[in-house]
Amino acid sequence: MTSLDLAKELDKIISKAAISPLFQPIFNILEHKIHGFEALSRGPEHSPLYSPVPLFQTAEHEGKLSELETLCRRISLEQFKLRQFQGKLFINISPKALLDPAHPKGMTLQLLQQLGIAPSQVVIELSEQYPADDIDLLKSCLNHYRSQGFLTAIDDLGAGYSGLRLWSELSPDYVKIDRHFIHEIDSTPVKQEFVRSIVELCQSLTCKVIAEGIETQEELAVLKQLGIVYCQGYLLGRPEVLPCRAMKATLVPNNTQIQPRYSESAESLCTNAITVAPTLKLKFLSDTFSSQPALQAVVVVDNQLPLGIISRATLLELFSTPYGRALHENHAVSEVMDPQVIQIEANEPLSTVSQLLTSETANTVAQQFIILRRGKLLGIGHTKDLLQRITEHRIKMARHANPLTDLPGNVPIQEELKRLKIQKKHFYLAYFDLCNFKPYNDIYGFCRGDEVICEVANLLLKYKSDNCFVGHVGGDDFVIISTCEHMISRCQRILADFETHKHLFYSAEHWQAQEMLADDRQGEACYHQLISLCVGILPPALTFNANEHSLSTLSAKAKKQAKSANNGFYLLENHLAIETQALSA
Repeated sequence: MTSLDLAKELDKIISKAAISPLFQPIFNILEHKIHGFEALSRGPEHSPLYSPVPLFQTAEHEGKLSELETLCRRISLEQFKLRQFQGKLFINISPKALLDPAHPKGMTLQLLQQLGIAPSQVVIELSEQYPADDIDLLKSCLNHYRSQGFLTAIDDLGAGYSGLRLWSELSPDYVKIDRHFIHEIDSTPVKQEFVRSIVELCQSLTCKVIAEGIETQEELAVLKQLGIVYCQGYLLGRPEVLPCRAMKATLVPNNTQIQPRYSESAESLCTNAITVAPTLKLKFLSDTFSSQPALQAVVVVDNQLPLGIISRATLLELFSTPYGRALHENHAVSEVMDPQVIQIEANEPLSTVSQLLTSETANTVAQQFIILRRGKLLGIGHTKDLLQRITEHRIKMARHANPLTDLPGNVPIQEELKRLKIQKKHFYLAYFDLCNFKPYNDIYGFCRGDEVICEVANLLLKYKSDNCFVGHVGGDDFVIISTCEHMISRCQRILADFETHKHLFYSAEHWQAQEMLADDRQGEACYHQLISLCVGILPPALTFNANEHSLSTLSAKAKKQAKSANNGFYLLENHLAIETQALSA
């Protein structure tokens, strides 16, 4: 159709209010319940302006974008009320229409009052795909909506023009991450890092994050790990006149493998690979190496599948023997390639790469390895880069480790708590402390005191695993942060093990008397009991989603109770959950 025909079609649609609203659900995946719906508009069926792109492009071209969006908004609100949808209603408004001098003021609020819908139930959603020429004016317009009680959102974050500036200037209530960063996020650590950063930033700004464009269960599972709560996409529900209002509980698995951060994955070591066909003759490969002095290895590929690798050193060794070049230059690379080269998926952690390279089956440590994404070649990794990354990690850990026990100190402890909070993981926090430790130090000296502290560290380290973090707060204070269900019995076992060892710390006289004469904190001589280990435990009901301040306060309370308990064990009861929520607020 010509532009004139499209303009006439648009006029007919507007005059007859021939807009059909569709609604796509937005779910809270933690609580498995509806959070709201995004209203999406369509033209008449079989019309060239049925789809939203030509519909709104034509309206913009004809200078009727504000008029069309106002119509779509009115129809969406009316249908939202008529169908008695629950939750929030997200309505799209383009910055260009909002800044149009002819854009009607107060009409939306008036319509809401007529329909009996609270403004706080409506979210004004700005798309970042269109430029906002005047940020200050746009901010003023949105503040006008806010003053009336509306909420605001930025759509398609990462896809458009103004990006983080628009976010920082407008301070929206919601941020919707563009589907580009959601597509195949389960196999793309770089996208995971982007989303993780957005989640962390939004938590600091008390802004809600919505991931849109979710199409697979694998994407949804990883988003849940990254701390995403609100989700939208075809997997959860398509835009429909009568959308689904209930989320299938089976969509999000409870137990999924935690994805490593990009900097801790094999993909972070990936470099572009030069590929050759298996039939290529070695003399031509020699020319490739000669023309690229920095090139150390190439990957032999057939139909996009890597078959092996051949290094510069291998070829030079082959050609360096007497008559070596003449004997081998016409052979195919497949005859001399290494078909046993390690091939690893991009999202595998660096620890797995290291284990494969140094496994007992490996006679020598390979200098290169192949990195795949879902079985297809992504690139090539170099062992020297892996060693450098591991060294950097160890230096970082050593910088924040306790010098006496080498256990992670306060910085890694807080990072672990932050990681579990972002991933919405349920965990136990066990705080260990030594009772009557000061008089022991006064009598036996700090060297013997350090031996006791190291013994406690060794007892705790027996339980260190992927789901059990052991840290040294300082002095004689330790923590275990664990997602293991058997944490309570483990803590009781640690206390029992300490009791069986502590006779080694005392002279026969003190052990037989089961007490020591030493000055108290006021300088008065008195008898003290022998040292003992105690533990105060916060269960998942108290730690889940708790902030740093509430965890510190409750840990101190649990430790205080444990010190006064006869058996040195105290589990902070779940009835304090209300107090935790108050502290987290």
